[in-house]
Amino acid sequence: MTEEKASVLCNFCCSSRYGCSSEQSLEEQDNEAVREVQRLQLLIRRMNGKDDSVSFSELLSLLSHLKEVRLIVIDQKKKIKLEEDERLQKLSTSSSKEEREEKQDHEAPLLKMKREFERRSSEPVHKELERLWVLNERMNGRELEGMTSSDLLLLDTKILHALVGLRDQQLGPRRQQIAREQKEEQDGRCSLDIVKDESHRGDITSRKRSKPALVTVSRKLRRFQNRHRRTMP
Repeated sequence: MTEEKASVLCNFCCSSRYGCSSEQSLEEQDNEAVREVQRLQLLIRRMNGKDDSVSFSELLSLLSHLKEVRLIVIDQKKKIKLEEDERLQKLSTSSSKEEREEKQDHEAPLLKMKREFERRSSEPVHKELERLWVLNERMNGRELEGMTSSDLLLLDTKILHALVGLRDQQLGPRRQQIAREQKEEQDGRCSLDIVKDESHRGDITSRKRSKPALVTVSRKLRRFQNRHRRTMP
């Protein structure tokens, strides 16, 4: 892989959520979104060990990076789980009206922002862009705020699957070499068995051919003996 391509597809630094400028036309924004979707798809495939164009050193870098990300996700999961347990304990002991009103006031702006974002992301391309962007960020240990312990557990599972895919890709050439050697060894054994079988058949044929000759000699010998006995006084 060239240095230019690697630099374009760098995935270890924080990327912009929206690559489109407000000065671009709608068509230009859609084209930009399509290109960004393709870029993110390639990054995610690479992170899961499904990009054959990566070098061995890049595989090692991805493995090391994902191991570090997994530690971040595990720490965040433990932290969020403790917070969730504390909230459940507080809710079970206190359910005052003020707390409910404070919660509603806090959720109202978030709900409004969510609806606005969903309205702006109603296009299929933009929905896919948002999904891939969030997945890519979280697979790199970013944008973890707001995730529940269940979300973080699912993310940890995805990272583990990605690590397995990268290890399989890393060991792929060696496994292919072993498979070829085993096949060559098996083919050699088959060839040897064929030679032995043909040799065995040749021995049987030779024995069958020599048997009538022996019978003929035996008959001539018996005739000679009979004649000799008759001529004896």
